[in-house]
Amino acid sequence: PSWVSWGGCRWMATHEDAAAPREAAIPALQLAAAEGSEQQTGRAATDTGTQALAAAFTRATRQAAGSAGSLTERGPGSSGGPGPPSLTHDDGSPQTSRDTPMPMSNYAFFVKYTYSNECALLAYNFHELVTKLGIFEQFAYRHDHRLISVTLAYIFYRYQVHHCDMALDLAVTLVYLEDVRHSPDQPELQEHNRDAFNLICYLAFLAHAFNADRTIRLSDWYKEIGWRSFRSCQQLNGYVFFLFSQVRRFRLRVSEQRVKRYIQKLCSVPSQIAHGGDA
Repeated sequence: PSWVSWGGCRWMATHEDAAAPREAAIPALQLAAAEGSEQQTGRAATDTGTQALAAAFTRATRQAAGSAGSLTERGPGSSGGPGPPSLTHDDGSPQTSRDTPMPMSNYAFFVKYTYSNECALLAYNFHELVTKLGIFEQFAYRHDHRLISVTLAYIFYRYQVHHCDMALDLAVTLVYLEDVRHSPDQPELQEHNRDAFNLICYLAFLAHAFNADRTIRLSDWYKEIGWRSFRSCQQLNGYVFFLFSQVRRFRLRVSEQRVKRYIQKLCSVPSQIAHGGDA
């Protein structure tokens, strides 16, 4: 094994985890977007994957815009670059007015509280998939569960992660969460886990660190959200290393087939949105 450094924090990774399955996963992302675009618009599948993905994002967002307001009605910084949400919970996640559920469809919520069409669709689908996995039944979070996905979308957008890479990071995160859900007999996780927010966000950090050539440093994650839950970056580093060593057992590589399956789901236009209904 060899030591690698992320944001001043030392990590040990196995040689098997030296490279992400990006070569296989990104074409799958483009194929999923192209297939979704062809189903919804009848377009020939000769579009490039990126163009088809952008078209799917734009179409879904426009169809939700009636209940969400204009597309410029996003969080602070939408016109001049992103900034931290003006209202936050103790853990750093954005807070809605009076911290009550928004009187709008789920998709409209993500359109309003994320910074781009791509972020809105990915955050919406990620939230729906996490909910279906039953993570919130096993791990508590006292605020609106949708804010976890909004927070991840904010961090990735804030640090200029391309939406294709964002989809790959979220897909790997979902595989990690699926493994957690299917292995409930982990007393160490129950003892160390504070809530679903930290579990999901820092499994996403591990997925991002595994996939990316140039990662968002852990110190930046601490600066953006971690400081509200952890006393120091060193303490956060200890929690993430716990996830890496005890939950993931030093293995970050996952099945490419599982990743492709989640990428396709993350990039699919929801059927409710495609038919003009509430999500």
